[in-house]
Amino acid sequence: MKQHERRKQSSERLINAYLELASEQGVSALTFDNIGQRAGYSRNLAFQKFGSKGGLLEAVINHIHDIMADRRQRQDLDSLSGLEALLLYCDVHIAALDKSADMKAYFILMSEAIAAMSEMREQFVGSHMRSAAELMRLIRLGREDGSIRKDVTVDMAAQMIGTQLIGISSQYLIEPSFNLKKARKELHLIIRSAYGTGKVGTPARKSAVAAAGR
Repeated sequence: MKQHERRKQSSERLINAYLELASEQGVSALTFDNIGQRAGYSRNLAFQKFGSKGGLLEAVINHIHDIMADRRQRQDLDSLSGLEALLLYCDVHIAALDKSADMKAYFILMSEAIAAMSEMREQFVGSHMRSAAELMRLIRLGREDGSIRKDVTVDMAAQMIGTQLIGISSQYLIEPSFNLKKARKELHLIIRSAYGTGKVGTPARKSAVAAAGR
């Protein structure tokens, strides 16, 4: 294995260890010692790579965004109408809550940053702005292809959909028995009713939610 491949592998293992610990044990477990041990490395390597907990959190957030984008693309997001792509975006998010540790860990970390009034809140502000930008892109696409109404306010619609996803995620974190399938169905109805034109577009794949969590 080449040096750059080893560096990439060690970074990914440390980030995955961070997410696993956050999901399983909460924020208190996120010490460099624990992260390094879970990943199979020394504490010094985790610190050397990321410099601080803030630097590690930034890498984790970027990693999650990259994973989610990849999952959407594997569902041929760009072949869908704007509205169906918007629904797929929500499906991938909801599937990740149920099928992987990364999204659960994300909201555990966000909740801690809010509760502690931590400076790391700003990293989540930036993260949500990044998500909003993608939602806005899909809404604009829908307005152009006719699947979303022309009078929809793009930025506000993106914020409202993002808020719905945050609410669903927080509810699932608090109440693991919360029915994500019903929440997904209801969110589809809300988005179609609030923003859709009723125009028939390219349908979302039926397997989107199941495949998104892989």
